[in-house]
Amino acid sequence: MKKIFSLVFAITLLFGIASQASAYGGVYVFNPYPNSYGAVPDYIGITKPSGAYKYEIRILEKNNGIYGSLTYHSGKLDVPSSGYDIHHTLSSYTKLMLLHAGTFVIIAEAYNSSGALIGRDEVKVTFV
Repeated sequence: MKKIFSLVFAITLLFGIASQASAYGGVYVFNPYPNSYGAVPDYIGITKPSGAYKYEIRILEKNNGIYGSLTYHSGKLDVPSSGYDIHHTLSSYTKLMLLHAGTFVIIAEAYNSSGALIGRDEVKVTFV
C-alpha cells in the first residue's frame, strides 16, 4: 500500500510541477517525504522567494470539486533566514487529518515585510 501511494503521490506531484500555472513569485510546493504514518508527509516544502518575510500554508480537503470540513491553516509564520527552502513541519493532528484519505489542496503563500502577497503556489494531492 505504501509503495502504491508513493507512486500515486509522485505522479500527482509530477503533474503538479508540470502545470505550475498557479505558481508565481518564486513559490513552489515541492515533494515532502513520507514518514512512519504511512504516506503522510513529515513536512510541506516550499521554495523561499527573495524578499519573503512571512509565509503561510493552508491544506483544504476537496473532493468532487467541493471543499470539505478537513482543513489546516498555519497562520503567517516567519521565513527562516538561512537556506533556499522552507520545511513546514506538520503536527501529529494534521498528519492524522490527512490519513482520512481523499484529495487535498495545499496552498503556500509568501509575503513581504509590508504584508503584501509576493508569491503563491497551489498543488492538489490525493491520499489513498
